[in-house]
Amino acid sequence: VGKKPMKKLGLVSPESGTSEETAGSMSSSPVGNAALSSQESMAVDIKNIHALLLQLTSNVSEDSQDKLGARIVEAENRISKIEDDETGVKKKVKKMEQQLSTALDRIEDLENRSRRNNLRILGFLEGAEEGNPVKFLQGALPDLLDLDAGQSLEIEWAHQTLGPRPVPEQHPRAFIVKFLRYPTRDLLLRAAKNLSQLKWRDHRIFIFSDWSRELQLKRQQFWEIRRMLREKNIKYGLFYPAILKITHNGETQSFTDLMEVKKYLAQEEEPSTSTTKSNT
Repeated sequence: VGKKPMKKLGLVSPESGTSEETAGSMSSSPVGNAALSSQESMAVDIKNIHALLLQLTSNVSEDSQDKLGARIVEAENRISKIEDDETGVKKKVKKMEQQLSTALDRIEDLENRSRRNNLRILGFLEGAEEGNPVKFLQGALPDLLDLDAGQSLEIEWAHQTLGPRPVPEQHPRAFIVKFLRYPTRDLLLRAAKNLSQLKWRDHRIFIFSDWSRELQLKRQQFWEIRRMLREKNIKYGLFYPAILKITHNGETQSFTDLMEVKKYLAQEEEPSTSTTKSNT
């Protein structure tokens, strides 16, 4: 029996259809409609979120700038106030320093004026006063200074400088003597300067004005200059409190600073040096 040939059934793939057919089938499908709606909604949401982020960023940036600007202004105001306060404090400190310096100068002046009638005498042996410094000095000073017979020395009080009793190898302590009247003190000081040396029992005696420690240092700064002036036979005088007066070539100059004295003497030596060179 002869078999009839069978027709082959071809399978149709989705790709084999046309685009219109595919689109028509997708649009007509419920699943396709849902997918498109979801994508469109997501796109809208992303767009809205992006716009919201831009707005938030803009607002935050503007707020930050405003706050930063306000803080900068506040900081500048505070710095300006601190600078003004510092300037005021510096002025107050400077004024207080000036007042303190003036007060210290007045205290020093009062202290030295309270010692105006005092002399400091160095060289008498330890224990020579035998417990009575006033009586001992009233008897020893007239002979030591070649004073006129019957010269009365009215001493208000006298004592040795405070401190432990020195051993034999050390210098004896000085006497601090306060005279009742300033002319008596001045008489003894001038007599001591007129004599080349003061001797008492083969011991040298030195008589000085009793100045404060601070004033002594101020006067001592001129010691080397005074020695040089004596060697050059230039007339000078050291006056209270620490004023060096130099008389040279008919002019008198006053100095309170050592460097100013040296500068003046250097200028005075320049003309003589140039004259010597020209004569040579």
